[in-house]
Amino acid sequence: MEPTDELNSTLFHTYIYLVKADKPVGPRDLMRGANLSSPSVAYRNLQRLIDLGLVAKDDYGNYIVKRKVSPSGYVWIEKILVPRFVIFGFIFVAVLVAEVAVLVPHLLLGSAVEESFWLLTVVTVVAAAIFLLEGLRFRKKKRI
Repeated sequence: MEPTDELNSTLFHTYIYLVKADKPVGPRDLMRGANLSSPSVAYRNLQRLIDLGLVAKDDYGNYIVKRKVSPSGYVWIEKILVPRFVIFGFIFVAVLVAEVAVLVPHLLLGSAVEESFWLLTVVTVVAAAIFLLEGLRFRKKKRI
């Protein structure tokens, strides 16, 4: 069982804040930064993250991320948590840009374009739109 499977919404936001902070953080700083209701909630979340092996306490009583993990369906890009659907969407957008780069000279020179190329372009547009919309929907549906 992955540690991220045990993260509820508040605990997950606590973990995300710590990853983005990228420095040792105390309970009060965490409370303010992660919009938690009290320092005791921050402390309780920190203790649970320590128990899961995701966070460690330093010699000064501050907490830092010990292990960076990605929840199911997400990937970290630097300090940004991105749904995998969005990455696939951008791959299809890159393919679409390449297709348009090939298509534009044909249209400018008035040469014929095969129907299969138009079909391929339409499929690429649809795939990019589906992945990007699903990525946005997935991000809103999840606890981020």
